Amino acid sequence: MPELPDVERYRKTAKKCKISDIDRIVVKGTRFVKSSENELNNKFKGKNFKKIIRHGKYLFLQADKSISLVLHFGMTGDLHFLKKDEEEPKYSRCSINFKNNYVLHILSRRKLGSVELTKDAGSFIKENDLGPDALKISRKDFISLLKTKKSMIKTALTNQSDIAGIGNVYADEILYQAKIHPQKSTGQLSEKETDAVYNELHKVLKTAIEANADVSKLPETFLLPSRSKGRHCPGCKGKLESTKIAGRTTFYCPSCQKSPE
Repeated sequence: MPELPDVERYRKTAKKCKISDIDRIVVKGTRFVKSSENELNNKFKGKNFKKIIRHGKYLFLQADKSISLVLHFGMTGDLHFLKKDEEEPKYSRCSINFKNNYVLHILSRRKLGSVELTKDAGSFIKENDLGPDALKISRKDFISLLKTKKSMIKTALTNQSDIAGIGNVYADEILYQAKIHPQKSTGQLSEKETDAVYNELHKVLKTAIEANADVSKLPETFLLPSRSKGRHCPGCKGKLESTKIAGRTTFYCPSCQKSPE
């Protein structure tokens, strides 16, 4: 599933469409798009997107103070910004045509995720109980948050109501870099360990953004390029192990990330 670095890449793509007014919107995936084609055109035709905002895993295309499109990319979502005469990408579920002859295609192979309407980003965040964006939460608030949790650290990091943007994959990377076992309870973390998790959260997400969310461009010291069954730790070269946490497959190095007592 696209996580914060992926959606930041989509935000950069969507920024290209700010220069032109909307000509028309075409809906090709009614299960994926929560509003009718007529409604979308009535709301957005002739307007342009003045702000492109990312919060966690969500992208907001704001036309004015009273109407925005909300994009959530599910497991297979993507954005393509192409000239109108270029071949339409496969799995395009909604296309926003602009008067400068460019088109923003919203893709979803498995029709997961959604396109929907909201007044503004702030209203949607509040209504959907999303926590602060992972890159904006302060150290003080992060420490206070973990003190209120009674769960494994991996579960705490991926709870979107507490911190928005971190999913299964980047939680593994953050904990690997911090040398913290994913099953360690938040109550077992020392002050030094909590600081390490906070610091690595920022370092990992910013590094992934700089790499344009391309795993092949991440540093050799990162877990993600090796994050699969049978692979080895990029640090100690020991064999990686996996377990299930809240139904999600979690990878870690048993040597570098000591099991909690």
